[in-house]
Order: sequence, then C-alpha cells, then structure tokens
Amino acid sequence: MKKIIWLAFAVLAALWTGLVAITLQLADWVLATIATAQVPGAAALQSTPWQAPAWAAPWADAGLIQSLQDSLVWLVGALNQVLPAAGSLGTWIAVLGWIFWGFIMAALLVLALILHWLAGKRAQADGPGRQVV
Repeated sequence: MKKIIWLAFAVLAALWTGLVAITLQLADWVLATIATAQVPGAAALQSTPWQAPAWAAPWADAGLIQSLQDSLVWLVGALNQVLPAAGSLGTWIAVLGWIFWGFIMAALLVLALILHWLAGKRAQADGPGRQVV
C-alpha cells in the first residue's frame, strides 16, 4: 500500500510540475507577443471616421459619437504606451507560479506522508494474532 501511495505522489508531482512549466512558458510567450504588438495609431483611426447606424440616430447625436471616437483613439494611444510593459510581467508571473507550485507540492507531500502513516498504522493493527475477516 505504501508503494502505491508514493507512486501516486510521484505521478501527481510529475504531472503538476509539467503543467506548471508548460503554463508558465505559454504565459511568457503570450506576454512577449503582447509586448511587441501595436494597436493601429490615432492617425489611422481618425482617417476613417465611424458613422453611427441609422437606428442609433434618435439616441446618439453626432457630438456624442465624435466624443466617443476621440475617447477610443486616446485609449488606443495609451494602450500602445502600456503594451511594451507586458513583457516584464513574465518574470513576476513565473515567480508567483513557482511559489504556487511549491505550496501545492507541499500539500501533496503532506497528504502522502499522512497516508503513509495511516497505512503503517493499519499494517500494525493487522499484525500477528489478529484474524481479518
């Protein structure tokens, strides 16, 4: 029984380690891709002004639509300034990911130790002179 407990611990630990490693590498790749991305600039967005659909005319006047478009152009410009910082988040996420991995591994180890101890107690209880039905 003890061998099964430790074999299960080893398999779960290997699967958990592989999952965390792959996930963190994927997150690093995504953040590096985001850091090199650029949203179309303000000039490109303002060169083709958006026209509101006919059904929206009673609710939105031209001034509101223009102010919304200007706000979105400003947001895109701000986003282009922030996107390069996403590349530096990979280090922080990796550190936090491995700390989380360590907590889960410690919990798995504690569980395996408790099960090992319980299996040992059961083996002692099933010792000589006791009939198991």
